[in-house]
Amino acid sequence: MKFGKLIVCAYMLLFLSTGSQIGFAQSISSYLPTSISPVLENEIERLAAVSGMSNLYKPYSINAIQLHMENIRESYPKLYNRLRVALKPYSRDRAFTHLSASLAASDEHKALPNSRGRYTDSNLHAHVQGHWRFNDWFAVQLGGDVTQYTEDGLDNEYQASGSMISLGVDWAQLDIGYKDIWLSPFQGSAQLLSTQAQTMPSISLSNNVPIEIFGIKWSYLGFLSQMSRQQVQFRAGEFSDRKKPLLTGLHFSVQPTDWWSVGVSRAFQFGGGERPLSFSTLVRAFFDPRGADNDATIEEESGNQIASISSKMNFDGRLPFTFSLELAGEDTSNNKIYQLGNTAVTAGFYFPYFLSENLSLNYEYSDWQNGWYVNNVYAQGYVNEGFVLGNWAMQAQREADTAVFGTSHYLNAQWEQESGNVISAALRLAEHQDTNLVDFERAWELDLNYVFQWQKHLVTIGTYTGKDNFGDSFSQVKISLEY
Repeated sequence: MKFGKLIVCAYMLLFLSTGSQIGFAQSISSYLPTSISPVLENEIERLAAVSGMSNLYKPYSINAIQLHMENIRESYPKLYNRLRVALKPYSRDRAFTHLSASLAASDEHKALPNSRGRYTDSNLHAHVQGHWRFNDWFAVQLGGDVTQYTEDGLDNEYQASGSMISLGVDWAQLDIGYKDIWLSPFQGSAQLLSTQAQTMPSISLSNNVPIEIFGIKWSYLGFLSQMSRQQVQFRAGEFSDRKKPLLTGLHFSVQPTDWWSVGVSRAFQFGGGERPLSFSTLVRAFFDPRGADNDATIEEESGNQIASISSKMNFDGRLPFTFSLELAGEDTSNNKIYQLGNTAVTAGFYFPYFLSENLSLNYEYSDWQNGWYVNNVYAQGYVNEGFVLGNWAMQAQREADTAVFGTSHYLNAQWEQESGNVISAALRLAEHQDTNLVDFERAWELDLNYVFQWQKHLVTIGTYTGKDNFGDSFSQVKISLEY
C-alpha cells in the first residue's frame, strides 16, 4: 500500500531529523478501550473536565491520563485514588488490562449504538485487552471482540479491536493494527468517526501526550484505514467491488488555555473497486475538495469527504461543567472550500459532579441536514460492514437507503451510591424527515444498568428497551462480568 509506506517513511524522517531537538520525549503509551467500560470511562471524562485534559478525540492514551491525574491529587483525592487503582495494570510491562463477558437475550434484531457492529440479539459477547511493553519505544497491544448469535442466518463475529503494534515516542507514536478512533469531543455520538461500526484495520500516527510549544498545547492524529467491500462506481453506470475502499483522516487540535480546546478533523473515503490510487489524488482532495468532489465527473471525482470543527470549554466553580460544540459538513457550500455544506451541529453539556460528588450528568443534541453518509461513487456510502461510521442516530437512514434531515437527543446519568454501586441510565431520541417511500417514527431508547462489585470484579445487570424509527418495539436483558 503506497500511502501506508509513505506514512512510515515520513515518520522515520521526522524521528531522525527532530528527535535530538525534543527534550521531553518519553515512552509510547497504551490506550484506554473506547465504548467498553462505561463506569471507568465516565471517571476519565470527569478527570478531563476538572484537570484541563484535552479530549477532542479518542482513544485516550494512558500517558495523558496519568499526566493529568497529578493535577487533581489534592483537589479531587477520591477520583485520583479510584483512577490510580483502576489503571494500575497499565503500569506493568505485561498485563491483561481488561476482560469482560456478557450474556443477553432479546426479542428483536436491532443495531446497538456505538457497539462495533453488534445487534440486540447477540446472546454472548466478550472483550479482552492487554499489552506487552518490550521497552520505552516498542510494544504489542492485544485485544479482541467475540460475539455469538443464536438466530439462524447470523454469523458469529470475531474482531481484533485494540490489537496493534506500537512504536515511537510520546510525541510521535505509530500504531499498526485495529485501533478504535473516535473523532468527536462528545460521549454519546461522533459525526465523523465513532465505534458504531466494526473496527477497521489501520495505520496511525499521533502524539500520546500534548506537545507544548510556548505554553500552548498541541495534538494531532493521522490515519489510514481499510473499509469493508462494497460496490464502487469507477465509470458512469459501471461498478466494481474488486478492491476495498480506504479511509484516511487528519485531526489537529490546540489548547491555548487549560479550560479551552479547539480542533479540526477531516475524513476522506477513496479508492476501491477499479478506481486508481495515487498520492496526487489525496493532495488534490485535501487542498481542493470542491474541484475534486463537487465539480468533478465520476472518473475525476477523488472520493467522499467530510469535515468538522469542534470546541470544548471547561468551567470551574461550585458546579463545574463542560460545554462542547461541533460543526460538521458533508460537503462544501457556495463553491467555497472553507464553507461547510450539508451541515450537522452538535452541542452538549457535561456535569462531572451534578449537585453532588456522586452524580454525573451529560446531555447532547444533534441536528443535521440531508446528504449524510451517501455518495454517488460508493453504493453503500460511508459505512463499514453495513454500519455507518459516524452518528448512531443515522443508522436507520442507512437501513432505509436514504439521507434526510433529522435530530437526536442523548441524556446520560450515573449515580454512585454510598455502597459504591452505580446506577446508570441513558435515554436516546431520534427523529428523521419522512420521504415518499419511508414514513419514519420518532425513536426512543432507554438503557438502564446497575453495577456492583462481586469478589473484586464488576457485575452489571441491565435492560435496553425502546421503539425504533420504523415503529418496531424491542427489548434486551443482559448481565456482564468485568475483571
